[in-house]
Amino acid sequence: MSLFQKLGDIAARIFVRAGLCVSKFAAAILLALIKGAKFVLDDFEELLKLTGNGVIWLWKELTKSFRERVKLSNDYSRKIRRAKKEGQKEYWDAVLRFIGSFFLGENGVFYTVFNYTMPIICLAFLVGIIRYGSAFEYGIAVEYNGHEIGIIASEADFDAASRDVQQRISYSENEEAVDMTAKLSLRAISDSDKFVTAGQLADKMLAASDEDLTEAYGIYIDGDFIGAVSNKNAVQDALDDRLLNYDVKGIVSDVSYVNKIEYTKGIYLRSSVKPDKDTIELLTSKKEKQRVYVAQAGDNIVTVAQKYGMDLDKINELNPGIDTSLRDGQMVNVIETESYLPIKYVQESDTISFLDYETVEVETSALNVGVRSILQKGERGEKESKIEVTYVDGREASRKVLSSNITKNPVVETIGIGTYSAMPDNPATCFFGSPLTGSGKFGWPLDGGYVSDTFISDRNHKGLDIAAPEGTEIYAADEGEVVSAGWNSGGYGNVVMIEHPDGYATVYGHMVAVYATEGEYVQRGQLIGFVGNTGNSFGDHCHFEVRYQGICLDPASFLNTTDMNRDDKKNKE
Repeated sequence: MSLFQKLGDIAARIFVRAGLCVSKFAAAILLALIKGAKFVLDDFEELLKLTGNGVIWLWKELTKSFRERVKLSNDYSRKIRRAKKEGQKEYWDAVLRFIGSFFLGENGVFYTVFNYTMPIICLAFLVGIIRYGSAFEYGIAVEYNGHEIGIIASEADFDAASRDVQQRISYSENEEAVDMTAKLSLRAISDSDKFVTAGQLADKMLAASDEDLTEAYGIYIDGDFIGAVSNKNAVQDALDDRLLNYDVKGIVSDVSYVNKIEYTKGIYLRSSVKPDKDTIELLTSKKEKQRVYVAQAGDNIVTVAQKYGMDLDKINELNPGIDTSLRDGQMVNVIETESYLPIKYVQESDTISFLDYETVEVETSALNVGVRSILQKGERGEKESKIEVTYVDGREASRKVLSSNITKNPVVETIGIGTYSAMPDNPATCFFGSPLTGSGKFGWPLDGGYVSDTFISDRNHKGLDIAAPEGTEIYAADEGEVVSAGWNSGGYGNVVMIEHPDGYATVYGHMVAVYATEGEYVQRGQLIGFVGNTGNSFGDHCHFEVRYQGICLDPASFLNTTDMNRDDKKNKE
């Protein structure tokens, strides 16, 4: 075998092995991808199938050229072997065609390398261009009247400069003297280029016009140009003097102008530059206008006049026939003075305000059914507050509470709704044909009955006898502690004695049966026993006593049946 034949065989084997190595490498990568996908998507069988199909398709696409290359190499290897048998010339022709196809063919090395590397080269080139360009600083060049007059950071600066120029030329008789049209372009700037502010750009735009210009100080009130002066110090001194000499009452702070005043040095129309005296007169001027004031609670004609700094004659002239006192919501014509530059100041003060009390209704056995009465009178609370009031030209504009402290809590007003239903058979005639008109401190102790014997009477009687059928319920006339309950050998029979919290005591004698127990704390209207005829008694009744510090008092002075009504009791039941 000749040298060229050996080289041909070696080259063929190398190319075949190279293709196989690439195929093995790609297969290894594919295997790793499949294992990773299986680990992550183990529970998603259907998704795994789709992923596998995608990977297979991707694998086929990635290895397509290599497989074609291997197939082509095998074909040429077979052709070379056949040509070798045919003769020397045919053999070398086959080898040359193989080498040319391998390097220069449609799927050859150079074609494949070009397809794979060119996108990477282009991407790298693009990244390089971007990185190169990002190293520069950019600005917006403003070209005006054919000349570049400055570089600004944003279009907003140009808009602000245009507005400023328009304000400055508002004093010019020729409103079209300055053309605002400019050409804006983005360009990289060098170290020698400098950004200009909106104010500097406005100066350059004016300088490029044909207007009669001069250098001065522009006066801007809240950003609006109102004119220019050659010397700002005289104007500022006059405004400062106005603040220092402003008439205020009490201790105030933060005396200042409401509006923001700025002075900007630059190029202005000569016609917009005003004498210092005229500018000072404008800035310190005042004007009057008529308006309507809506009166509030506590207002009168004097307080309204003071609020607007008006004479009473003037306010009466504007409001013919008006009364000194004003109704809440009444409209009053007033004159309001407005300054060209209003002055504001802040004043702190301490105020006392009242807190309204709440009203609640409660049911109580302290009152008879149908009776409604105030048990606890409500009282307003008080709150001390430190407030900060802002005044504008002497009139209150706003207020803010700095701190507050409740010095007196409001007392809730309690209204009692009577639930005590015990009453005589006939409240109007229970006391020998008349009602009882006592204080009402104690409630009628029986569910029915009438007075059959009075206090003291003809036998030194210590209480009232209230006659009622045996078994009629007896109730506590007021809340308290049961200090005695049971048989009394002194003539009271079965008796209950209740001591009340205010030093009074009540006694209920001759019961057929006692229901309360000694030591029990009972409420007004609570059942304590039943009417009977025990002890020194003649006929069924309840002997009822009222004692104060051991002294017996007439129970009639503490019972009141004038507000009792049987219909109220039925409604309650």
